[in-house]
Amino acid sequence: MSTTTARSAAVRRRNTGIQRGRRRRLRLPAAGGAQRRMTEAMVDRMYWRAGFGPTDADRRAWTGKSVGSLVNWMLSTPQQLEGTPAVRADGSPLQPHASDTDLVLTWVDRMARSRNPLVERLTFFWHRHFATQREEVSPPQLMTKQNGLFRKYADLGANPGATFTDLVYEVGEDPAMLRFLTGEDSTRRLVNENYAREVMELFCLGVLDDAGNPNYTEDDVRELAKALTGWQVNDDNPDAAFGYFTRSRWVDGNKTFLGRSGNFEHRDAVAVVLEHRSHATFLVRRLWHEFIETPPDPATLAQLTATYLRGRRLKPLLERILTHPLMFESLAEPNKVKPPVVFAAGMLRQLGLSITDDRVYTALRDMGQLPYSPPTVAGWEGGLTWLNTNTTLARFALAQRLVSLPAKAPEDIAGEAADAAVTRAHTAVGRPWVAPATRGALVAYAGRAPVARSQDRDVRQRALRAFMLGGPDGQVM
Repeated sequence: MSTTTARSAAVRRRNTGIQRGRRRRLRLPAAGGAQRRMTEAMVDRMYWRAGFGPTDADRRAWTGKSVGSLVNWMLSTPQQLEGTPAVRADGSPLQPHASDTDLVLTWVDRMARSRNPLVERLTFFWHRHFATQREEVSPPQLMTKQNGLFRKYADLGANPGATFTDLVYEVGEDPAMLRFLTGEDSTRRLVNENYAREVMELFCLGVLDDAGNPNYTEDDVRELAKALTGWQVNDDNPDAAFGYFTRSRWVDGNKTFLGRSGNFEHRDAVAVVLEHRSHATFLVRRLWHEFIETPPDPATLAQLTATYLRGRRLKPLLERILTHPLMFESLAEPNKVKPPVVFAAGMLRQLGLSITDDRVYTALRDMGQLPYSPPTVAGWEGGLTWLNTNTTLARFALAQRLVSLPAKAPEDIAGEAADAAVTRAHTAVGRPWVAPATRGALVAYAGRAPVARSQDRDVRQRALRAFMLGGPDGQVM
């Protein structure tokens, strides 16, 4: 069964009722790219892949510094938000628990204002990895609480010893996950298999190992599900909801799965899953592909896996991934598609804009990635699937709307040459990557565009800015 087929099957099943041993420790070389001095293009790459794009201040701070110094800063600096929280045009604050639109916009605002963008980028990674849907989780405070849980394991400056083990423990006992995968209804009288299946298929192991063999059986799912019974949600106070265990609702007795037997409860059972031979490489690949397009070679995969298995700590693993030389492959022609959330939050940062209305929410919906609303339990597929006729038009439309705001009105410069107009537009939108051929085409357009009237020059300047942000070059990082 292919992974795609298995995930589809998991969606259909959603509403239905280890090897141990001494691991050989690899001797790891120093992270290959850590001492390399960064060019401006390298700073841009790091901020797009590990954040939501750079500001000019970011470029000034890090150009000429080592890769390792920036990675260390990202992994060691607790979350801070710059500026003031977004408010609507009438001055009213966003109300995330009164409106699902505001729930989304409040998070995007955090992304755009985050001083250390890796924290929100990792928070969003965990949201996609442990996908839950607002449409099936009420009250909305449960989603906010889960968002805070993911941030705890993304803010490695505040939580440097964070482990994936503890994250999975807490996710399985979190009210949003208990409600989304109906774990709160799983009892010794009526065992629900939803979370047991997903914790192996999507969260920790994957369906198949590297040799194409199944990582688990249906019997493993049934037995693991018994160990996960007994959890409920107390949301009497939605602002302080919590999951709790009721032993009388739990299946008391021996359970056998993944080659292990015991009278397991939730955390004991998850520990067995995490000892499975496929877990480490599964998670390493997931985190690697969040930042780097080209797959790791076998030696690199083995090194990263060994790093992770020393306590399943997230910080050392991320340090090795982010300082790997492949982080900076293809700088002259970026090869990774920006997810819609990164694209939208990045444009706010590039333009120095704050959220004042619903246009970013509408654009994210039209681009196919609304936070808190992944399409399935497997999250979003990503990659080239982000770009089709409709979503590409939605991306350009957002760029066009943002550069058309009165706050972004360009200065009127009569007699400005085409090349100078392109340079000015490029500076105004944060100097994003633009291929030489694209710049040539933009200069040609600027030379042909009407410029006799002030209105014409305004249209030309805004069009150049929209092309740079919303055109093909603006879609990659």
